[in-house]
Amino acid sequence: MKKKVKSREYWRKKASTLAKKIARMKVGYQCAYCGKGEPFNQTHGSHIYSEGVYKNMSADVDNIMCLCASHHSVVPGRGVSSWNWHAHPGESWEWFMENYPELYQKLKKRTQDTMMIVDFEKKYKELKDIFASL
Repeated sequence: MKKKVKSREYWRKKASTLAKKIARMKVGYQCAYCGKGEPFNQTHGSHIYSEGVYKNMSADVDNIMCLCASHHSVVPGRGVSSWNWHAHPGESWEWFMENYPELYQKLKKRTQDTMMIVDFEKKYKELKDIFASL
């Protein structure tokens, strides 16, 4: 019986999940906005450039920012009391460009490379090696 071949989307999701984990580890699980982090505050890896629009950047560790749960997403049933990456995208981009201008320029250039095709299975294997070295 033949093994089922995994799809590109399967490998993209696996690579993206691992890239988020690496991005969070690299900054010591500290929120880029407030500095709070684990173990007292849960952190998330959030794409800077949306992976829905920029799929080829979804497993790019540089394109993932560590944010605490409060500053990452809106929790249903709770209002937004302060700055939040997803609730206030305009303010979020202004904050990001002001606080990370070099990274903003670097990522902006990557978004313009429309011919880039990522082999996500290969990317996942590269990320596994990076993860093992951290």
